[in-house]
Amino acid sequence: MQDFNDSVKIIVILGPTATGKTALAVKMAEIFNGEIISADSRQVYKGMDIGSGKDIAEYGNVPYHLIDIADPATDTYNLGFFCRDAWQAIAEIRNRGKLPIICGGTALYIAALLDNYRLPGGALPPRTYDTPRIRQNPDAPPSFTPPFAITPLVLGVLYPRLTVRERIAARLDARFDAGMIDEVRKLHDENQVGFEKLESFGLEYREISLFLQNRCTFEEMRSQLLNKIRQFAKRQDIFFRKLEREGHQIHWLAAAKEPDPELLIRDFLQNKKIAEPSFRLCDHKNPPSYQ
Repeated sequence: MQDFNDSVKIIVILGPTATGKTALAVKMAEIFNGEIISADSRQVYKGMDIGSGKDIAEYGNVPYHLIDIADPATDTYNLGFFCRDAWQAIAEIRNRGKLPIICGGTALYIAALLDNYRLPGGALPPRTYDTPRIRQNPDAPPSFTPPFAITPLVLGVLYPRLTVRERIAARLDARFDAGMIDEVRKLHDENQVGFEKLESFGLEYREISLFLQNRCTFEEMRSQLLNKIRQFAKRQDIFFRKLEREGHQIHWLAAAKEPDPELLIRDFLQNKKIAEPSFRLCDHKNPPSYQ
């Protein structure tokens, strides 16, 4: 992997589910000659399209990475693989003279990049009497260490809590109309993804799998799924506030527009001083984004 002498600038676009992160990332990629790296733990799997919200058509001519790279029937994609693949993608995008844009809602994946995670692995080292053994998995790939430095500009999409709740419900029903149940059925019947494996993917894939096994009615499944997606949005919120408390600046954009993300990115790329965010999610006990 490329070892750069200077830090690589990247854009990170995060936010709760159903807030239009992909649309914003695509728009910024078109303006700034960028390529998008998905930070989503389920979009890596082939055939998991509607339920994971890939929205491939939305990308247009913008190149994207870490989508459709694993088989849900046989592969288990994890944080270690993401670190390996994301850093490789950043290097390749930079070598092409383009701007890497990280976009997604899997908060742990985003934190791994922002915090330069170094992952243990490989064979355990020899142990002497006075040296504590390092916790490592002897069956894991060799330890991952970030190969170069990055300088991120982190943008977050922010909506009022009621709006987010409404967007989640509207998107869920749109996905049902688009054939999300048939997608899960096909994954099981044609792609040989067992129900237990489908359930492990959580949210849409878990609840629809239960429905297909006649363990609940459609109405029960939809209600349970809607509640769990909203709970997922809350967990994302908790993680984003944690990132802020740990020193990461997130420029929250009201409705993805204010402050203007184009101006922020332009100043960032031109090495101009960017004002600190005027709003921090972690400073609000009851965040304005969700119930």
